[in-house]
Amino acid sequence: MVLLKTMLTLLFLTSCTSYGTTVPKPFSGSAEIFQVSGTGTVEVKGYNLKYQPTHWAFVRCDYWTGCYMRCQGPKKICKSIAEKSDLKVINVLTNN
Repeated sequence: MVLLKTMLTLLFLTSCTSYGTTVPKPFSGSAEIFQVSGTGTVEVKGYNLKYQPTHWAFVRCDYWTGCYMRCQGPKKICKSIAEKSDLKVINVLTNN
């Protein structure tokens, strides 16, 4: 059952990688909190990203398969970045 859930999650994530990726819009103080990499991943500043998990914050959007914000850093901060960028977070999945 766990394998099936993992496979379905990966299928969903790869099905929307080209169109569903969402980048947070800047807000007051955002330059000190995060940066966006060339691949569109939000990287939380002040943490060794080698040891931080990647999170997928699924957010509301008009795209038919949904949208997500990929973020590397503490889960709580990633969710806060999405919310401060006026993104409505539906769910957050973590890759440990």
